Amino acid sequence: MSEALRGRLRRVTPGQLLVVAAFVVILCVLVRRGGDPDIFWHLVTGQWMVDHHQVVSRDLFTFTVAGKQWIDPEYTTEIIAYLVYKVGGLALVSLAFGAVTFVGFLLIWRRVQLEASNKLIAAIAIGVAALGGVLVWGPRPQMITFTLSCLELLWLDRYLRGRSRAIYWLPLVMIAWANLHGGFLFGLVPVGVAAFVEAVHWVRRVDGDVHKRRTRNLVLVFVACVVAAVINPNGIHLYGYVIQPQFSGIQQNFIAEWQSPNFHVLSERGFELMLLLLPVAFVLRRPSLWEVCLTAVVTYLALSAVRHSALFVAAEAPLLIWSFSVGWDRLALAERVRTWMVPRGKDMLAGAAAVLVVAIVGSAYFVHSTLSNQSGATAANFPVGASNWLAAHPNVGTHMFNQYGWGGYLIYRFYPDPSRRVFSFGEATLLGNKVMQQVSDVETGNPDWQRIFTSWNIDYVIDVPGAPAVLALEVDPQWTKVYDDGLAVIMVKNSALAAATG
Repeated sequence: MSEALRGRLRRVTPGQLLVVAAFVVILCVLVRRGGDPDIFWHLVTGQWMVDHHQVVSRDLFTFTVAGKQWIDPEYTTEIIAYLVYKVGGLALVSLAFGAVTFVGFLLIWRRVQLEASNKLIAAIAIGVAALGGVLVWGPRPQMITFTLSCLELLWLDRYLRGRSRAIYWLPLVMIAWANLHGGFLFGLVPVGVAAFVEAVHWVRRVDGDVHKRRTRNLVLVFVACVVAAVINPNGIHLYGYVIQPQFSGIQQNFIAEWQSPNFHVLSERGFELMLLLLPVAFVLRRPSLWEVCLTAVVTYLALSAVRHSALFVAAEAPLLIWSFSVGWDRLALAERVRTWMVPRGKDMLAGAAAVLVVAIVGSAYFVHSTLSNQSGATAANFPVGASNWLAAHPNVGTHMFNQYGWGGYLIYRFYPDPSRRVFSFGEATLLGNKVMQQVSDVETGNPDWQRIFTSWNIDYVIDVPGAPAVLALEVDPQWTKVYDDGLAVIMVKNSALAAATG
């Protein structure tokens, strides 16, 4: 062992080991099975592009909007995800997206290091932050937006502190971002907020020409980012596509991740705790105008839609660590604790090392167990048995109505079978408000659901037991229940059964 390495090891503190342990433990939350239904159609889309050597430009999967122009913001991510899947299946895809998310947390930590912090508080806050986005983490393209947002916020904080001009590279990052995920739109928000804050300081004549120069530079960066995002296969039309969901009432009312957080469920407790700690943080440490404005914007976004909680985590985790570290240092108890710990340094280090070892072993076991049960989790959440029945009866049915959340899995199982094209799947913007409203009407039992079935010539349905349409069709003599495993029900019109057997 070299002398330099020995010197570094001697400088390791218990607090540093606890922070490392926290980063190890959060892998249990960040590395998730492929449970989001969208991952399935993303993989099929990526495969199609690899096989055809072109970017998808038309709907491939439905009969409701067949051939409609498709502006796919995630096409690069889908290609990469499919290539990873081809090598190691869904488990490797989960690990890859978990790694992307973990890099985002490492960037959060780099931002935390811009100010002094208490390592124990930092370790706890990192864990809370991981829980704050628990409904978002997983093998999803959104993780790219989370990590690039963390990078952008790090660059902005450094720039506003006069420590770096790396933010000037953001337009180049934006080119990649706009070709990886539609969340690039929200990447414009922090730099826009920073430009606004610097303009306020400039108007108030604070620090001479410093804020004037920063305002000009940040406005130029913002404009350059807006232009850079146009460098994609769909050009400026990409903006219209990614902006549309922000003003679609049907998408925001029907799709869970576009709805506001539900604090009655356990999975939202981490985000709720971060929200409750923010006012305390502002009392313990006076925030800058930049921090106040950024907090206001990301809090509004996170309270508007669950999917934005990741942006909230990216922005607010360092603020909580800084503020509670300042508050701890002000307590008389802090000095007593430090005095008590000094003569017990070796014992504390040994204890922290033991915690780290337990964290590594426990997290490795948990992640392995999570990923090794992918097939069981898929069967528990998606219509695997019902799909097997449909595969065994290929001549039954021509026009499907499917439960919205199962569209991606059914595409994964049956594309390109023309009689198994789905009614809807997770790309709601492609489907449009008309089709999404029809999906909502059927799923909620709106009286016009039968007219919708007639207009689309629906002759088989795959949905959950107890769905309004299923309950009605079960007592309709023109329909027959051919499959029911407690998770999924298949109802087939008698005429379709007759055609299949005739």
